[in-house]
Amino acid sequence: MHRFPGFRAFFLGTALGAGMLLQPGPVQAASPPGTLTVAVEAPFGVDPHFLFVGPNMAAARQIYDSVINRDAESRFIPGLVQSWEATDATTWVLKLREGVQFQDGSPFTAEDIAFSIARVSAVPNNPGPYISNLRTIAAVEVVDSHTVRIKTDRPNPTLMGQLTNIFVVSHIAARGDGSAAGSSTADFNSGKAAIGTGPFRLVALHGSEGMSLVRNPTYWGVAPGFEKVEIRVIGSDASRLAALLSGDVDVIESVPPGDVARLERDNRVSVFRRNSDRIMFLIPHVGAERLAMLTDADGKPLPNNPLRDVRVRRALSMALDRTALAERALDGQAVPTGQMVPQQFGAFDPSFMPPAADPEGARRLLAEAGYPRGFGLTVGCSNNRFVNDARVCQVVGQMFTRAGFQAKVETMPGSVFFPRTVEGRNDFPVMLYGLSLSSSRDASYILSTSVHSRNVREAYGQGNRGSFSQPEMDRAIQAAVSYSGPDREDRLRQVMRRAIDEVPIIPMYNQVTVVAARRGVVYEPRMDEQLVAQNARPAQ
Repeated sequence: MHRFPGFRAFFLGTALGAGMLLQPGPVQAASPPGTLTVAVEAPFGVDPHFLFVGPNMAAARQIYDSVINRDAESRFIPGLVQSWEATDATTWVLKLREGVQFQDGSPFTAEDIAFSIARVSAVPNNPGPYISNLRTIAAVEVVDSHTVRIKTDRPNPTLMGQLTNIFVVSHIAARGDGSAAGSSTADFNSGKAAIGTGPFRLVALHGSEGMSLVRNPTYWGVAPGFEKVEIRVIGSDASRLAALLSGDVDVIESVPPGDVARLERDNRVSVFRRNSDRIMFLIPHVGAERLAMLTDADGKPLPNNPLRDVRVRRALSMALDRTALAERALDGQAVPTGQMVPQQFGAFDPSFMPPAADPEGARRLLAEAGYPRGFGLTVGCSNNRFVNDARVCQVVGQMFTRAGFQAKVETMPGSVFFPRTVEGRNDFPVMLYGLSLSSSRDASYILSTSVHSRNVREAYGQGNRGSFSQPEMDRAIQAAVSYSGPDREDRLRQVMRRAIDEVPIIPMYNQVTVVAARRGVVYEPRMDEQLVAQNARPAQ
């Protein structure tokens, strides 16, 4: 899962001062009884198949159900689909919950599942479709009104996890012009086609300013704790905090790490957190033979790309003090790691601790590789996409410099940075990136997305912005991700350790999801970082 970089307005250096945060007096209820007011960071739409990014998915998860549900720990649980079974290596049978109604009163059936899966690839001009994660689906068959059979073109043990990101719309409400895509995204954003089975019903989408929801009285699951929800978009960290502390809103997302400790001492609010599913890492640009932003120790352009040498990439990793990075750049609100998955996910290796910083060892490796005086490189970074991203890059640059590199840091808004760094256009020697892993809940997604060579036809390597390519590694990844035997995790772990040794990416830390709420509201954060109103309840 990727959150659209241009949507966020994450302004560094604007956190409220301690005096403002600790003003006395209780926060008054921001909303009328039964109403929850939530401040989110980025604008969103409510077409659940258009632009596969975090803000859109969080909005969708409140109106629609996904094919397979997942809980706050990203475990796959029954929902619209009550049970699923692999009847052979390439066939899954889904049994649907009976008696479910859409918010317009029409019945939920297998036709809605089939239509929703087909629509994902049919929405025209979609800048961020989810197609790559459905690459193995060969056919979706409606067996009867409450049974769906999915055929894949190869074994895919993580398909049910991938379906946790496919939201179910009414094939009747979204019929539109009769095309495979049905209703347009505009019809969804107007509310005409935004008919789901989720806990809330859309009342109105207020452009880029937010939306209004009301509890769905026919919801099949546990009723939400609030009758009405007002979701407001407040891009500035400081403004979101001020809105919470003044009583204008009840819940805010993306609490700046530097304000967590002070908020925890403030008796007006409660802070809730959970380790997220997002691994943050650096991508060395391995594919290019030369790059303009690589220079020798005297500042002259290098004729060759030293990052193609694994010793140099290992030196970059050895230069990093991951624990200090988490403390200094993220105020302790991160989990240092050298692995490609969070601790809770499959293939995590408990015996592999975060590597210790070794700047002198990094210098020795640089000398061995032919750069005794080091060389110059630029680290590229967004400044409004990930938590404290620009600050992280500045600290990384300092650590590289201490290890013998002449590091520069260049930051820019995500809307500029990410188009500039797509495969084939990336001109940065090293860049900061992060990947959310809940759709597989193991190492298969990051291995197939960020380590595997880019293969558009097979939808591999779509996040491989450094153009790393090893055919033998590709074969090992393909074999491991399609294997479903009892030792699947061991196989993935072996491939992950092999990839760590080759350093196509440099894992650094696991992000932490932090949400704050006024006293009287309890919130359960999600590993996938999505803020949803159904996870908020009045305190008992």
